Amino acid sequence: MKQVRRGFTLIELLVVIAIIAILAALLLPALSRAKLKAQGVYCLNNLKQLQLAIMMYTGDYQERFPENPGAGTSLNSWVAGVMSWDNSVQPNLENTNTYFLVAGEIGPYVSKNTGIFKCPADTVPGALGPRVRSVSMNGFVGDVNNIANYISGQTPGWQRFLKSGDVAAIGTANLWVLLDECPDSINDSFFSVRMQANATAKWTDVPASTHNGAGGFSFADGHAEIKKWLDPNTKAPVVRKSPCPDNEMYSPDDITWLQQRTTTK
Repeated sequence: MKQVRRGFTLIELLVVIAIIAILAALLLPALSRAKLKAQGVYCLNNLKQLQLAIMMYTGDYQERFPENPGAGTSLNSWVAGVMSWDNSVQPNLENTNTYFLVAGEIGPYVSKNTGIFKCPADTVPGALGPRVRSVSMNGFVGDVNNIANYISGQTPGWQRFLKSGDVAAIGTANLWVLLDECPDSINDSFFSVRMQANATAKWTDVPASTHNGAGGFSFADGHAEIKKWLDPNTKAPVVRKSPCPDNEMYSPDDITWLQQRTTTK
C-alpha cells in the first residue's frame, strides 16, 4: 500500500508565519532598548576614560587643565581638529584624521585609543566615512583666551577654570567638563554656553540628544552621566545641516540645568 506523505496545508503555513511575526514584534522593541542601553554604557565609559586623561594631565602640569583655546587647528589644545559636514567634492579631511585626537595635550594619556573620542550613538557619517570626534569641552574649562565670557550676548564676570583648584567655587561633582555635542553643531572642541537668565538664554552650541533624546556628560570628579532632555528644542533630529536646527532656539529647562553645571559667578 502506497504511503501518502502529508505536508503543511496553506492555512497551517500562514498560522506559523503569523506566530513568527507576532514573536518578532514582541522581541524587536526589547532588542532595540537593549541596544540603546548598550550604547549608553559604551558612551559613559568613553567619557570616563577621557575625563581620567584630563585628570592625569592636570596632575602632571601643576594642576592646570589642558588648554581649550577655541582654535581647532592649534595643537596647544586638549584636542585638535574641526568637524563639519562635507561632500565628495570638498571633503573635510579633519573629519576622519585621528592624528588630531592624539596630537593634542591629552593625547599621551589616552594610549592612542582614538575610539573614546566618538559616541557610539553618533552614527551619521561624513563624506569620507564616520567622523572621529563627538565630544567637546566646557568653554569655561581651560579657557586660556577668555572666550567664554565674551560670546555673543554674554555678560562677562563668570568663573573660568584654568586650574583644578578653581573648581572649588562650584564643586567637582557639579562641574561638567566634556559632553557629546549635536552632530549638526560640532565644529571645534570648545562648547559655548550663554550664561543669561533662562528667559533670554538660547543655544549657541547644542548638546547631543542622540541617546533617544539624551546626551552624555563627564564631570570634574571623574563621574559620567546621561542627561535626558526635557525641551523639544533640544532634541532636533540629525539632518546633516549647519548650524544645528536647535541653534538660537530657546530651551529654558535644559539650558538652566546646563548653566548650573557650567560655571558660577
